Amino acid sequence: MNEEFYNLAFERSVLASFIFEPAMFARSGVTSDDFYMHAHQNILNAMKDLNDQDRPIDEEFIRVWLSDRKQFDERAMMEVLTSNPISNLHEYIKSLKEYAQRRALWKLGIDLQKQEFTRPSDGIDMIETTLSNIRDMRVGVAIRTIPSGDVVEREPEFVLSNWLPLPRGVVSMISAEGGSGKGWTALQIANRYIDEHPYDKVCLWLSEDDIGINTNRHRLVSSSVMNKLYSDYKNSVHFPVVQKNGVIIGERPKPLIVNGKFDHHAFYRMRQSLRGFGLIVLDPLRSFYGGDENSNTEANLFMGPLQDWAAEENIVLVLLHHSNKDKDGSFKSKSRGASAFRDAVRVMYEIDKIYKNPHTAEIDLDNAHMRRFKMTKDNLGAMRVLGRYEVTHHITPKDSARATVIQYESKTSDENEYKFDFPAGVTAE
Repeated sequence: MNEEFYNLAFERSVLASFIFEPAMFARSGVTSDDFYMHAHQNILNAMKDLNDQDRPIDEEFIRVWLSDRKQFDERAMMEVLTSNPISNLHEYIKSLKEYAQRRALWKLGIDLQKQEFTRPSDGIDMIETTLSNIRDMRVGVAIRTIPSGDVVEREPEFVLSNWLPLPRGVVSMISAEGGSGKGWTALQIANRYIDEHPYDKVCLWLSEDDIGINTNRHRLVSSSVMNKLYSDYKNSVHFPVVQKNGVIIGERPKPLIVNGKFDHHAFYRMRQSLRGFGLIVLDPLRSFYGGDENSNTEANLFMGPLQDWAAEENIVLVLLHHSNKDKDGSFKSKSRGASAFRDAVRVMYEIDKIYKNPHTAEIDLDNAHMRRFKMTKDNLGAMRVLGRYEVTHHITPKDSARATVIQYESKTSDENEYKFDFPAGVTAE
């Protein structure tokens, strides 16, 4: 059979993508018939059986499954493992199914020539059966339904229920103006999550600030804000890093929307790297996004995979985002950009400083360390868990926050903007 009926490179890349990101397999709709090479069919069958048993789809489990059935092909497996995972998986699977259809039609022609039909209807039945199978290949996995009575009921699960309820298995968002304390808030969220889940881990990808500054703030949040020991949290809260010229620095996120398209490879690399964390905070949204902030089309492309990630791994996934400058005191969301961002999250909070007069932006010095959190979206009953729509929390160290505001208000530029030097030992967002 010549190469117009198969593409082994495509087959290897699709299988490599499933090993790299197993969640892609369950919704792919591929079957062993979509693959031409027998060893590739065996690998696909191993993946299917492992998935049905809720076991990991990885190199070792596949190797054991195939070896137990005397189907392991070392060379074929190495060729798959050394193939690059692909971003536009749908197009590759579509091509594999088209090759499979060609093979099925070719086989039908051969079978019709070999058969001696006693009745014309027998040949027609063979043709109709083959064509039906080919149509099934094109459609892939049909939509499956089950009765409501067969579904196991569950209530939404929240962490930090008494402080700032965040749901598990979905995407949440916290937004604020620049300099309002999003990073400080994320650090306290991380600590409080570890208090509730001491054997879990948190990843804070706070990409706007140097990793050393974030570590300094983490120590201050632990000791000066929460009155706890930094040692209780320092091994459970992680920051993504990269080493350059022998120096460890915070890793910069790779934008996931590039030229209007979602970069699946970059996303699954990120997702694979962050596997094992129960709480993940991405800050700020724009650094991970990379697209047109006002485009609902691109925002939907970005948010969909994040929603799948949170649901499939049952993690608490929080996006930190910037708000427009508007202090009207309402509970209407002021987060910036396309409405698709807000539509995709299930719970959303806005952070505000405490002002004596919101219209003049005069900060209340006695509460400079405090922040007001307003729940501007709630699809899962977070308000019922918290008992109110608005809470005020201690977020930054009290003495340094007051000193910073005093110095901030004492220096102005010609453009009516404040410029100042922070007191020794004080860091600010």
